[in-house]
This record gives sequence, C-alpha cells and structure tokens, in this order.
Amino acid sequence: MAAQITQVIPSLGTPPTTADPATFDARADALLGTALPAMVTAENVFRTQANALSTEVNARADEAETDAATASAAAAAADATANATLWVSAGSYTAGQNRYSPINYLTYRAITTHSGETTDPSLDATNWTALLPSSYVLGDTLTTAVALSSPGWLPSDGAVYLQSSYPDLFGLLGLLKFDPPEKLANPAALPTGTGYGTAFSTDGTYLSVVHATSPFLTIYKRAGDVFTKLANPATLPTNQGQGTAFSADGTYLAVAHATSPFLTIYKRAGDVFTKLANPAILPTGVGRAAAFSTDGTYLSVVHTTSPFLTIYKRAGDVFTKLANPATLPTGTGHGTAFSTDGTYLSVVHTTSPFLTIYKRAGDVFTKLANPAILPTNQGQGTAFSADGTYLSVVHVTSPFLTIYKRAGDVFTKLANPATLPTDAGYGTAFSADGTYLSVAYFSSPFVAIYRRAGDVFTKLANPATLPAGSGNGTAFSTDGTYLSVAHDTSPFLTIYTATTYDSSTQFQVTASPDVVPPLQSFIKAT
Repeated sequence: MAAQITQVIPSLGTPPTTADPATFDARADALLGTALPAMVTAENVFRTQANALSTEVNARADEAETDAATASAAAAAADATANATLWVSAGSYTAGQNRYSPINYLTYRAITTHSGETTDPSLDATNWTALLPSSYVLGDTLTTAVALSSPGWLPSDGAVYLQSSYPDLFGLLGLLKFDPPEKLANPAALPTGTGYGTAFSTDGTYLSVVHATSPFLTIYKRAGDVFTKLANPATLPTNQGQGTAFSADGTYLAVAHATSPFLTIYKRAGDVFTKLANPAILPTGVGRAAAFSTDGTYLSVVHTTSPFLTIYKRAGDVFTKLANPATLPTGTGHGTAFSTDGTYLSVVHTTSPFLTIYKRAGDVFTKLANPAILPTNQGQGTAFSADGTYLSVVHVTSPFLTIYKRAGDVFTKLANPATLPTDAGYGTAFSADGTYLSVAYFSSPFVAIYRRAGDVFTKLANPATLPAGSGNGTAFSTDGTYLSVAHDTSPFLTIYTATTYDSSTQFQVTASPDVVPPLQSFIKAT
C-alpha cells in the first residue's frame, strides 16, 4: 500500500465574531497575534507546507497510475492465457492456425505450415500475419506493418483492388477520383458539328450529345472506357440540338432543339431510342435546354419566346403541360435544373434578374424571392448539387460563375472562387457527391473543374489535354468517373476519366500521404 499523505496545514483557530462579544478580544488576539504571524514568518511556513502537500499528492497520483497500468497488463495477460492459445517456441503449426504472441498478445495467423520455429510471430512476417483487433473501425491508424489478412483490411496506400474481392470496402469507399482527370480516346464515330449539350444516363451506360448538324443527336453506349455510337433513332430532332437530359431511370431522353416541335422526347428499350408522340402543347420557341426531376415526373424546357419556360408532367409516356407559374422568367431561357428532391427549379435567362428560382408544391411552381446578389448578366447554364445545398450559375460577364448556398428557401451567394473562368460560361454540372463542379466556357482552357471543401471551391489543375474549342455543355456521370464536354471545334466532344483503372471491376483505396511503410495506415469495413 502507498504511504499516507502526512503534510498537515495548521488551523488558524476560531475566528472572532461580534455575535459572541465575550470571546471576541481573546480570539482576535490569538488570530492576529499568534496564528497569522506564524504563517508569514521568514521561513514562510504556510507556503512550504502547501507545496509539500502538492508534491505528496502528485507522487501518490503517479503511484496510482503505475499500479493501474500494472494491473491492466496483468489482466490482459491473464485474459490472453485463459481465452486463447499462446504461440510456443519450436511448436508445429499448420497454415490458418491462430496464436497469440506472448510478447505483445496480438493474434497472428500462420500463413505457412512449419515447425521448430524459435522466432516469435510478431517478429516473423514470413510465417505469420497479424489479425487486427475487431475493436478498430474505419479510419483507425495503426503504426505497424501488417500484411493483408482478410477482405476486411487494406493498406491506405492508394492501390487498386477488385470490387468483387472486397465488397464491403468498395461499398464504403466507392470510386475515388484522380486530379486532374485524363482524356479518353475519342469515340470512333464523332458528333458531326458543334456540340451544344451533353448528358449521362444515371447508370453511366449512355451518353447523349446534341449538336449543330444532322443527325443533331448522337447517343453513345459505354463499355469500360470505350464509348460506341448507337444507331440513330428512326425519328431525329428536326434541327440543331441545344440541350439534352435523361430521366433518372434512363428510360426517357429529352432533346431541346431549334425548329418545331422544339422538343423531342425518346423512350429507350435496350439500346433503341424511339420518339414518343409530341405533347399536345409544345414550347413556343427554340428549345435551349431541358431537365427532368429525379423521379421522372416533371420535365422543364426553356426556350426563346414567352413564357420562356414550359413545364410538363409525365403520366406513363404522355407529357402534359402544366399551367404556367404565376411569375415567369423575364427573357429567353438558356438553362434549367431541378434539385434532386424535385422541390426547387432553377431557370437562367437573358434579362435581369438573370436567374429565377421556383419552389414546387404539388404541380404548382411558385417563384421565390430573388437572391440578394444576382448573376451579373445573361445566365447560360445552371446546376444543383445532389443534396440541393449548392446552386451554380454560369453567365456572360465577370465573374462568369456565381455559386449560391441554400438555407431553406434562401439562396445566398458564396465568395467567388480564387480562380475564375476566363470568359463567358455556357454550361455547368456538379458531380453526384457534390465534391466537384465543372464549368464549360468560351476561351481556353474551355473547361474548369473545381473541388469543393465546405463552401470553398478551388480550381484544379487543367487537364493535360483540353477541349479543342469553346465549351458549351458539360456533364458528370453519376459515379463521378466520367466528365463530358461538348464544344464548337472537332472532335466536338471530349470525354475525361477521373480514374486510371477499370471502374467496372476495380476500385481504389484512400492514400495516407503522411505515413509510409513500414508505418502504414489501414482501413477496415465493419
């Protein structure tokens, strides 16, 4: 048992009080004449005693901590001995057997069949591999070199693995992205003229591009990193394609174009896209852009003449025009986007306020109050982040890109990115996880990609190979693996990949830049 604390600070005695006048004088004399002077002598008895007491308390605390550590170690050793088989020097072991190391009491699995060993498993990576304790969770850092022991653990070194071999980890990590993305080889069959708009199906299998010359629409099917042009639909858009959008389930494809009916809607069956009957009420002018709500119920089309916005509701294969919103855009619509939950609809247009945002309740779209800070000029493109928190708008005058953050029904402009597009913006898109934002614009480098951290958007280095001309439209595949840019110079379409592996079968673990072998970070799916 530790020694008892022995320091005692003497009492100052009973203080005098007017409530007891008979003892007041005697108590005051004792306090002021005897007790206090003893405390403040040259030797400073009080300070000496207080410091001594502190020293003793600290010493006893150290003793208690040491005793606790000793007890814990003893308990761990006892637990290991009682509940697991210890490794024994010179024993015989079969691959797959588990043993506790008597040195560090971690479990090791034999990876070879061997006997006569005299080296502890913790020091013998040739014959043993550590099994990490089940108490660790995703994100733990272990400062030890540990060989792979099961599909649950992988070193955080940026390596690439098969999705099928590590399904739990792939489910947690998904597909990671490299910065900047790398250009893929051009499709064998290219769009025939200036590309104006582009869209991916949600599953990333199909890519549509609308362009200036016949057939006005080109649809590709992806296999790995190869995009192969499908046969043209039997009925094509009637003129220059301006905008395109897939429904979330990939069943419907809308194309906004330059001559009547200004909107063409296709239904997909396998790889065949068949034109549906036109809606009974068509857009009133040149279709510039289209967007589906995520559930495929609503389709918004913006165009060149009043009401500048037409909204349809789908029932089966029939698209029926809704009543116009009470407040309409003020000029030609150039871009439109739904929030993922279908609650908000953004429209950018040619005249002030350049941006109109609606909130949907049932089939009624009601204009919200304008943001306090508006785009500086004609809006050309718009996009919501998947969670509906951020809204991007590209426009024709500096800063060319305006990003808003939504809180309830209020959209507040964020500070401009440190590096802005260099010219008029025409297209914009968010990656599905909201981490990346792409902008297609008029001057070189024609595309800018931003990475979001909180509310800050930082421009990434330009891709090594740039689009060949002015960027008009851009789209991310839902998994963030591919980025397409439609532009005005051959090849009219540039496709980038954000991965350098086969994203259909592989995935990449996170890299821990601050640790290198043999000090290595590990991740685990629990």
